[in-house]
Amino acid sequence: MPALLPALQRHFGHDSFRPGQEEVLRSILSGRPTVAVLPTGAGKSLCFQLPALLCEGTAVVISPLIALMKDQVDALRLRGIPAAKITSAESGEEKSAVMTAFRQGQLKLLYIAPERLAQPGFRELLQQVPLSLLAVDEAHCVSQWGHDFRPDYLAIREVVRQIAPPRIAALTATATPEVQDEMGVALGMQSPAVFVRGFHRPDLRLDVIRTRGEADRLEQLEGLVKERPEGRAVLAYASTRKQTEAAAEHLRACGFHAKHYHAGCEGDYRTQIQDEFLQDKLDVLIATNAFGMGIDKPDIRLLIHLALPTSVESYYQEVGRAGRDGQGGRAVLLHQAKDARTAEFLITEGNPNQEQPPHVMAALRKLSRLISFANGSTCRHRGVLEYFGDPDAVRLLQGCNQCDRCSDDTFEQRRELSDDEHTTVRMALSGVARAHGQYGRGRVAAMLIGANTEDIRRSGLNRLSTHGLLKDYGRVFVLELLDSLEESGLICTTGTQYPLLEITADGADLMHDRLRQALRWPGEGKDFTGRNRRTSPVSSPDCDGFDEEIFRILAKWRRELAQGTKKPPYTVFADRTLKLIAKHKPRSLEEVAQIHGIGPAKLEKYGDAVLKLLGAPSARA
Repeated sequence: MPALLPALQRHFGHDSFRPGQEEVLRSILSGRPTVAVLPTGAGKSLCFQLPALLCEGTAVVISPLIALMKDQVDALRLRGIPAAKITSAESGEEKSAVMTAFRQGQLKLLYIAPERLAQPGFRELLQQVPLSLLAVDEAHCVSQWGHDFRPDYLAIREVVRQIAPPRIAALTATATPEVQDEMGVALGMQSPAVFVRGFHRPDLRLDVIRTRGEADRLEQLEGLVKERPEGRAVLAYASTRKQTEAAAEHLRACGFHAKHYHAGCEGDYRTQIQDEFLQDKLDVLIATNAFGMGIDKPDIRLLIHLALPTSVESYYQEVGRAGRDGQGGRAVLLHQAKDARTAEFLITEGNPNQEQPPHVMAALRKLSRLISFANGSTCRHRGVLEYFGDPDAVRLLQGCNQCDRCSDDTFEQRRELSDDEHTTVRMALSGVARAHGQYGRGRVAAMLIGANTEDIRRSGLNRLSTHGLLKDYGRVFVLELLDSLEESGLICTTGTQYPLLEITADGADLMHDRLRQALRWPGEGKDFTGRNRRTSPVSSPDCDGFDEEIFRILAKWRRELAQGTKKPPYTVFADRTLKLIAKHKPRSLEEVAQIHGIGPAKLEKYGDAVLKLLGAPSARA
């Protein structure tokens, strides 16, 4: 086994391997058939490029994307490594020259499209030229249950049988455990070693924000672009051509230099936009998933999804394009309920109600898992790792501090509920249970607040015993409460064309008072529209440097208040809120309102008392 680190330094200039790379390399070099699942940006290509340089013969790399092949071949040639490609983009003369160099053993790597394997003459040549390795890139394309099935990949198995390469490796950035199993079988591998590593990107922050409509989504987009780090170009993915154009037009109206990109754009225009984006001449590029493959821009600091992708694979492949230079990045998913219907429409090609073939049903199941990921309460990074079967998921059981579920930048901290709040939650859950999974969140909320519209009467929801149980709270509060219940796993959304609410086993236990659970209470840290307050320095989750003496005074005051109400102290203020008060020492009610955990109700109830404890004048004195 050759010394790998010196070879890495000599050929590629890196001082260390990324997670998973070395073990994959050693498996390939040992001659054992190898399946490697490494995410975008994790250095997947090096796992077959370095063995190609360390072994006698030529490595043949099968790849489905011309742009990716060109990118890799150009990079290898810049390092002085003899590499070439044969694709439909080359002229007949260029192909002939590459074939001659391959036949004479002058190449270390040859990239081809899977369609090339259908040509008998090329198969015969593969049997004549000494090979070091057969590498199948984007190997998930071989699986009929994958998200990007390519029939031409099915020919690889027969080629493997004919040429019996000394080493074979299948590599992909997007394969669930089910697809991983199928890849080895479909490629004719005998007892392959399977490696799934590197999916944890601790330098990449993942945020998911549910929006209240298209206007809200565009407002959120505008705010994110306005606050983009380092002034670098933002990449935003949209689900349709229409959405890319509308979002770009909105941003231009806001004064940003924004462009759109989709497959319907003219070739010259797409080339121009790519160049402007790579050179940071744009504030933001709004694109469909037609953009990205083969685009080498490692310093994207902010990547935004303007709608739900169709699978966790697609989502993580796209967010993986942020911060590939190791300097960090942020990915934000802005979604709303109707996105699921749009995604299903795209998957079923506009026929969501007809009987679907197996691969479409598989795609719909993947969409359902993506919806669960977006709405779920699990750490975002852990959810991704568990989806792909990465063993590093167990390390994130206590959270990652790099997603909205594990930090308080955008996700309000859960807390234990008072008895009254617990009763309110039980009433909301009983409303979901009485709906028997037949209605979406809008109708359930309308039923709970006692709406008497024609739609409610026609559906019979006005005759349920739970009709009007939460009439004193209002629609916005109830909708946010339903969001919180879903985040906590007490209810779930089922279906894609018509998302419906159902109660979970935990939700049923809580409804019957067999369970108590902490959750995010509506209205805390939010205004009455249910929207997140803009993050400010005062609402930062960082409590370091708080005044311990003031904290003790506040804690004593809180304890005395709680004793008078016979409720736990945290129902007044959480420790974190007291620490932020002790750190920032607000001098007015406006400043008190900026403290995390103080909503309008608590401001009204306790604001003056807080100012008095701090020695500040009351606004109402």
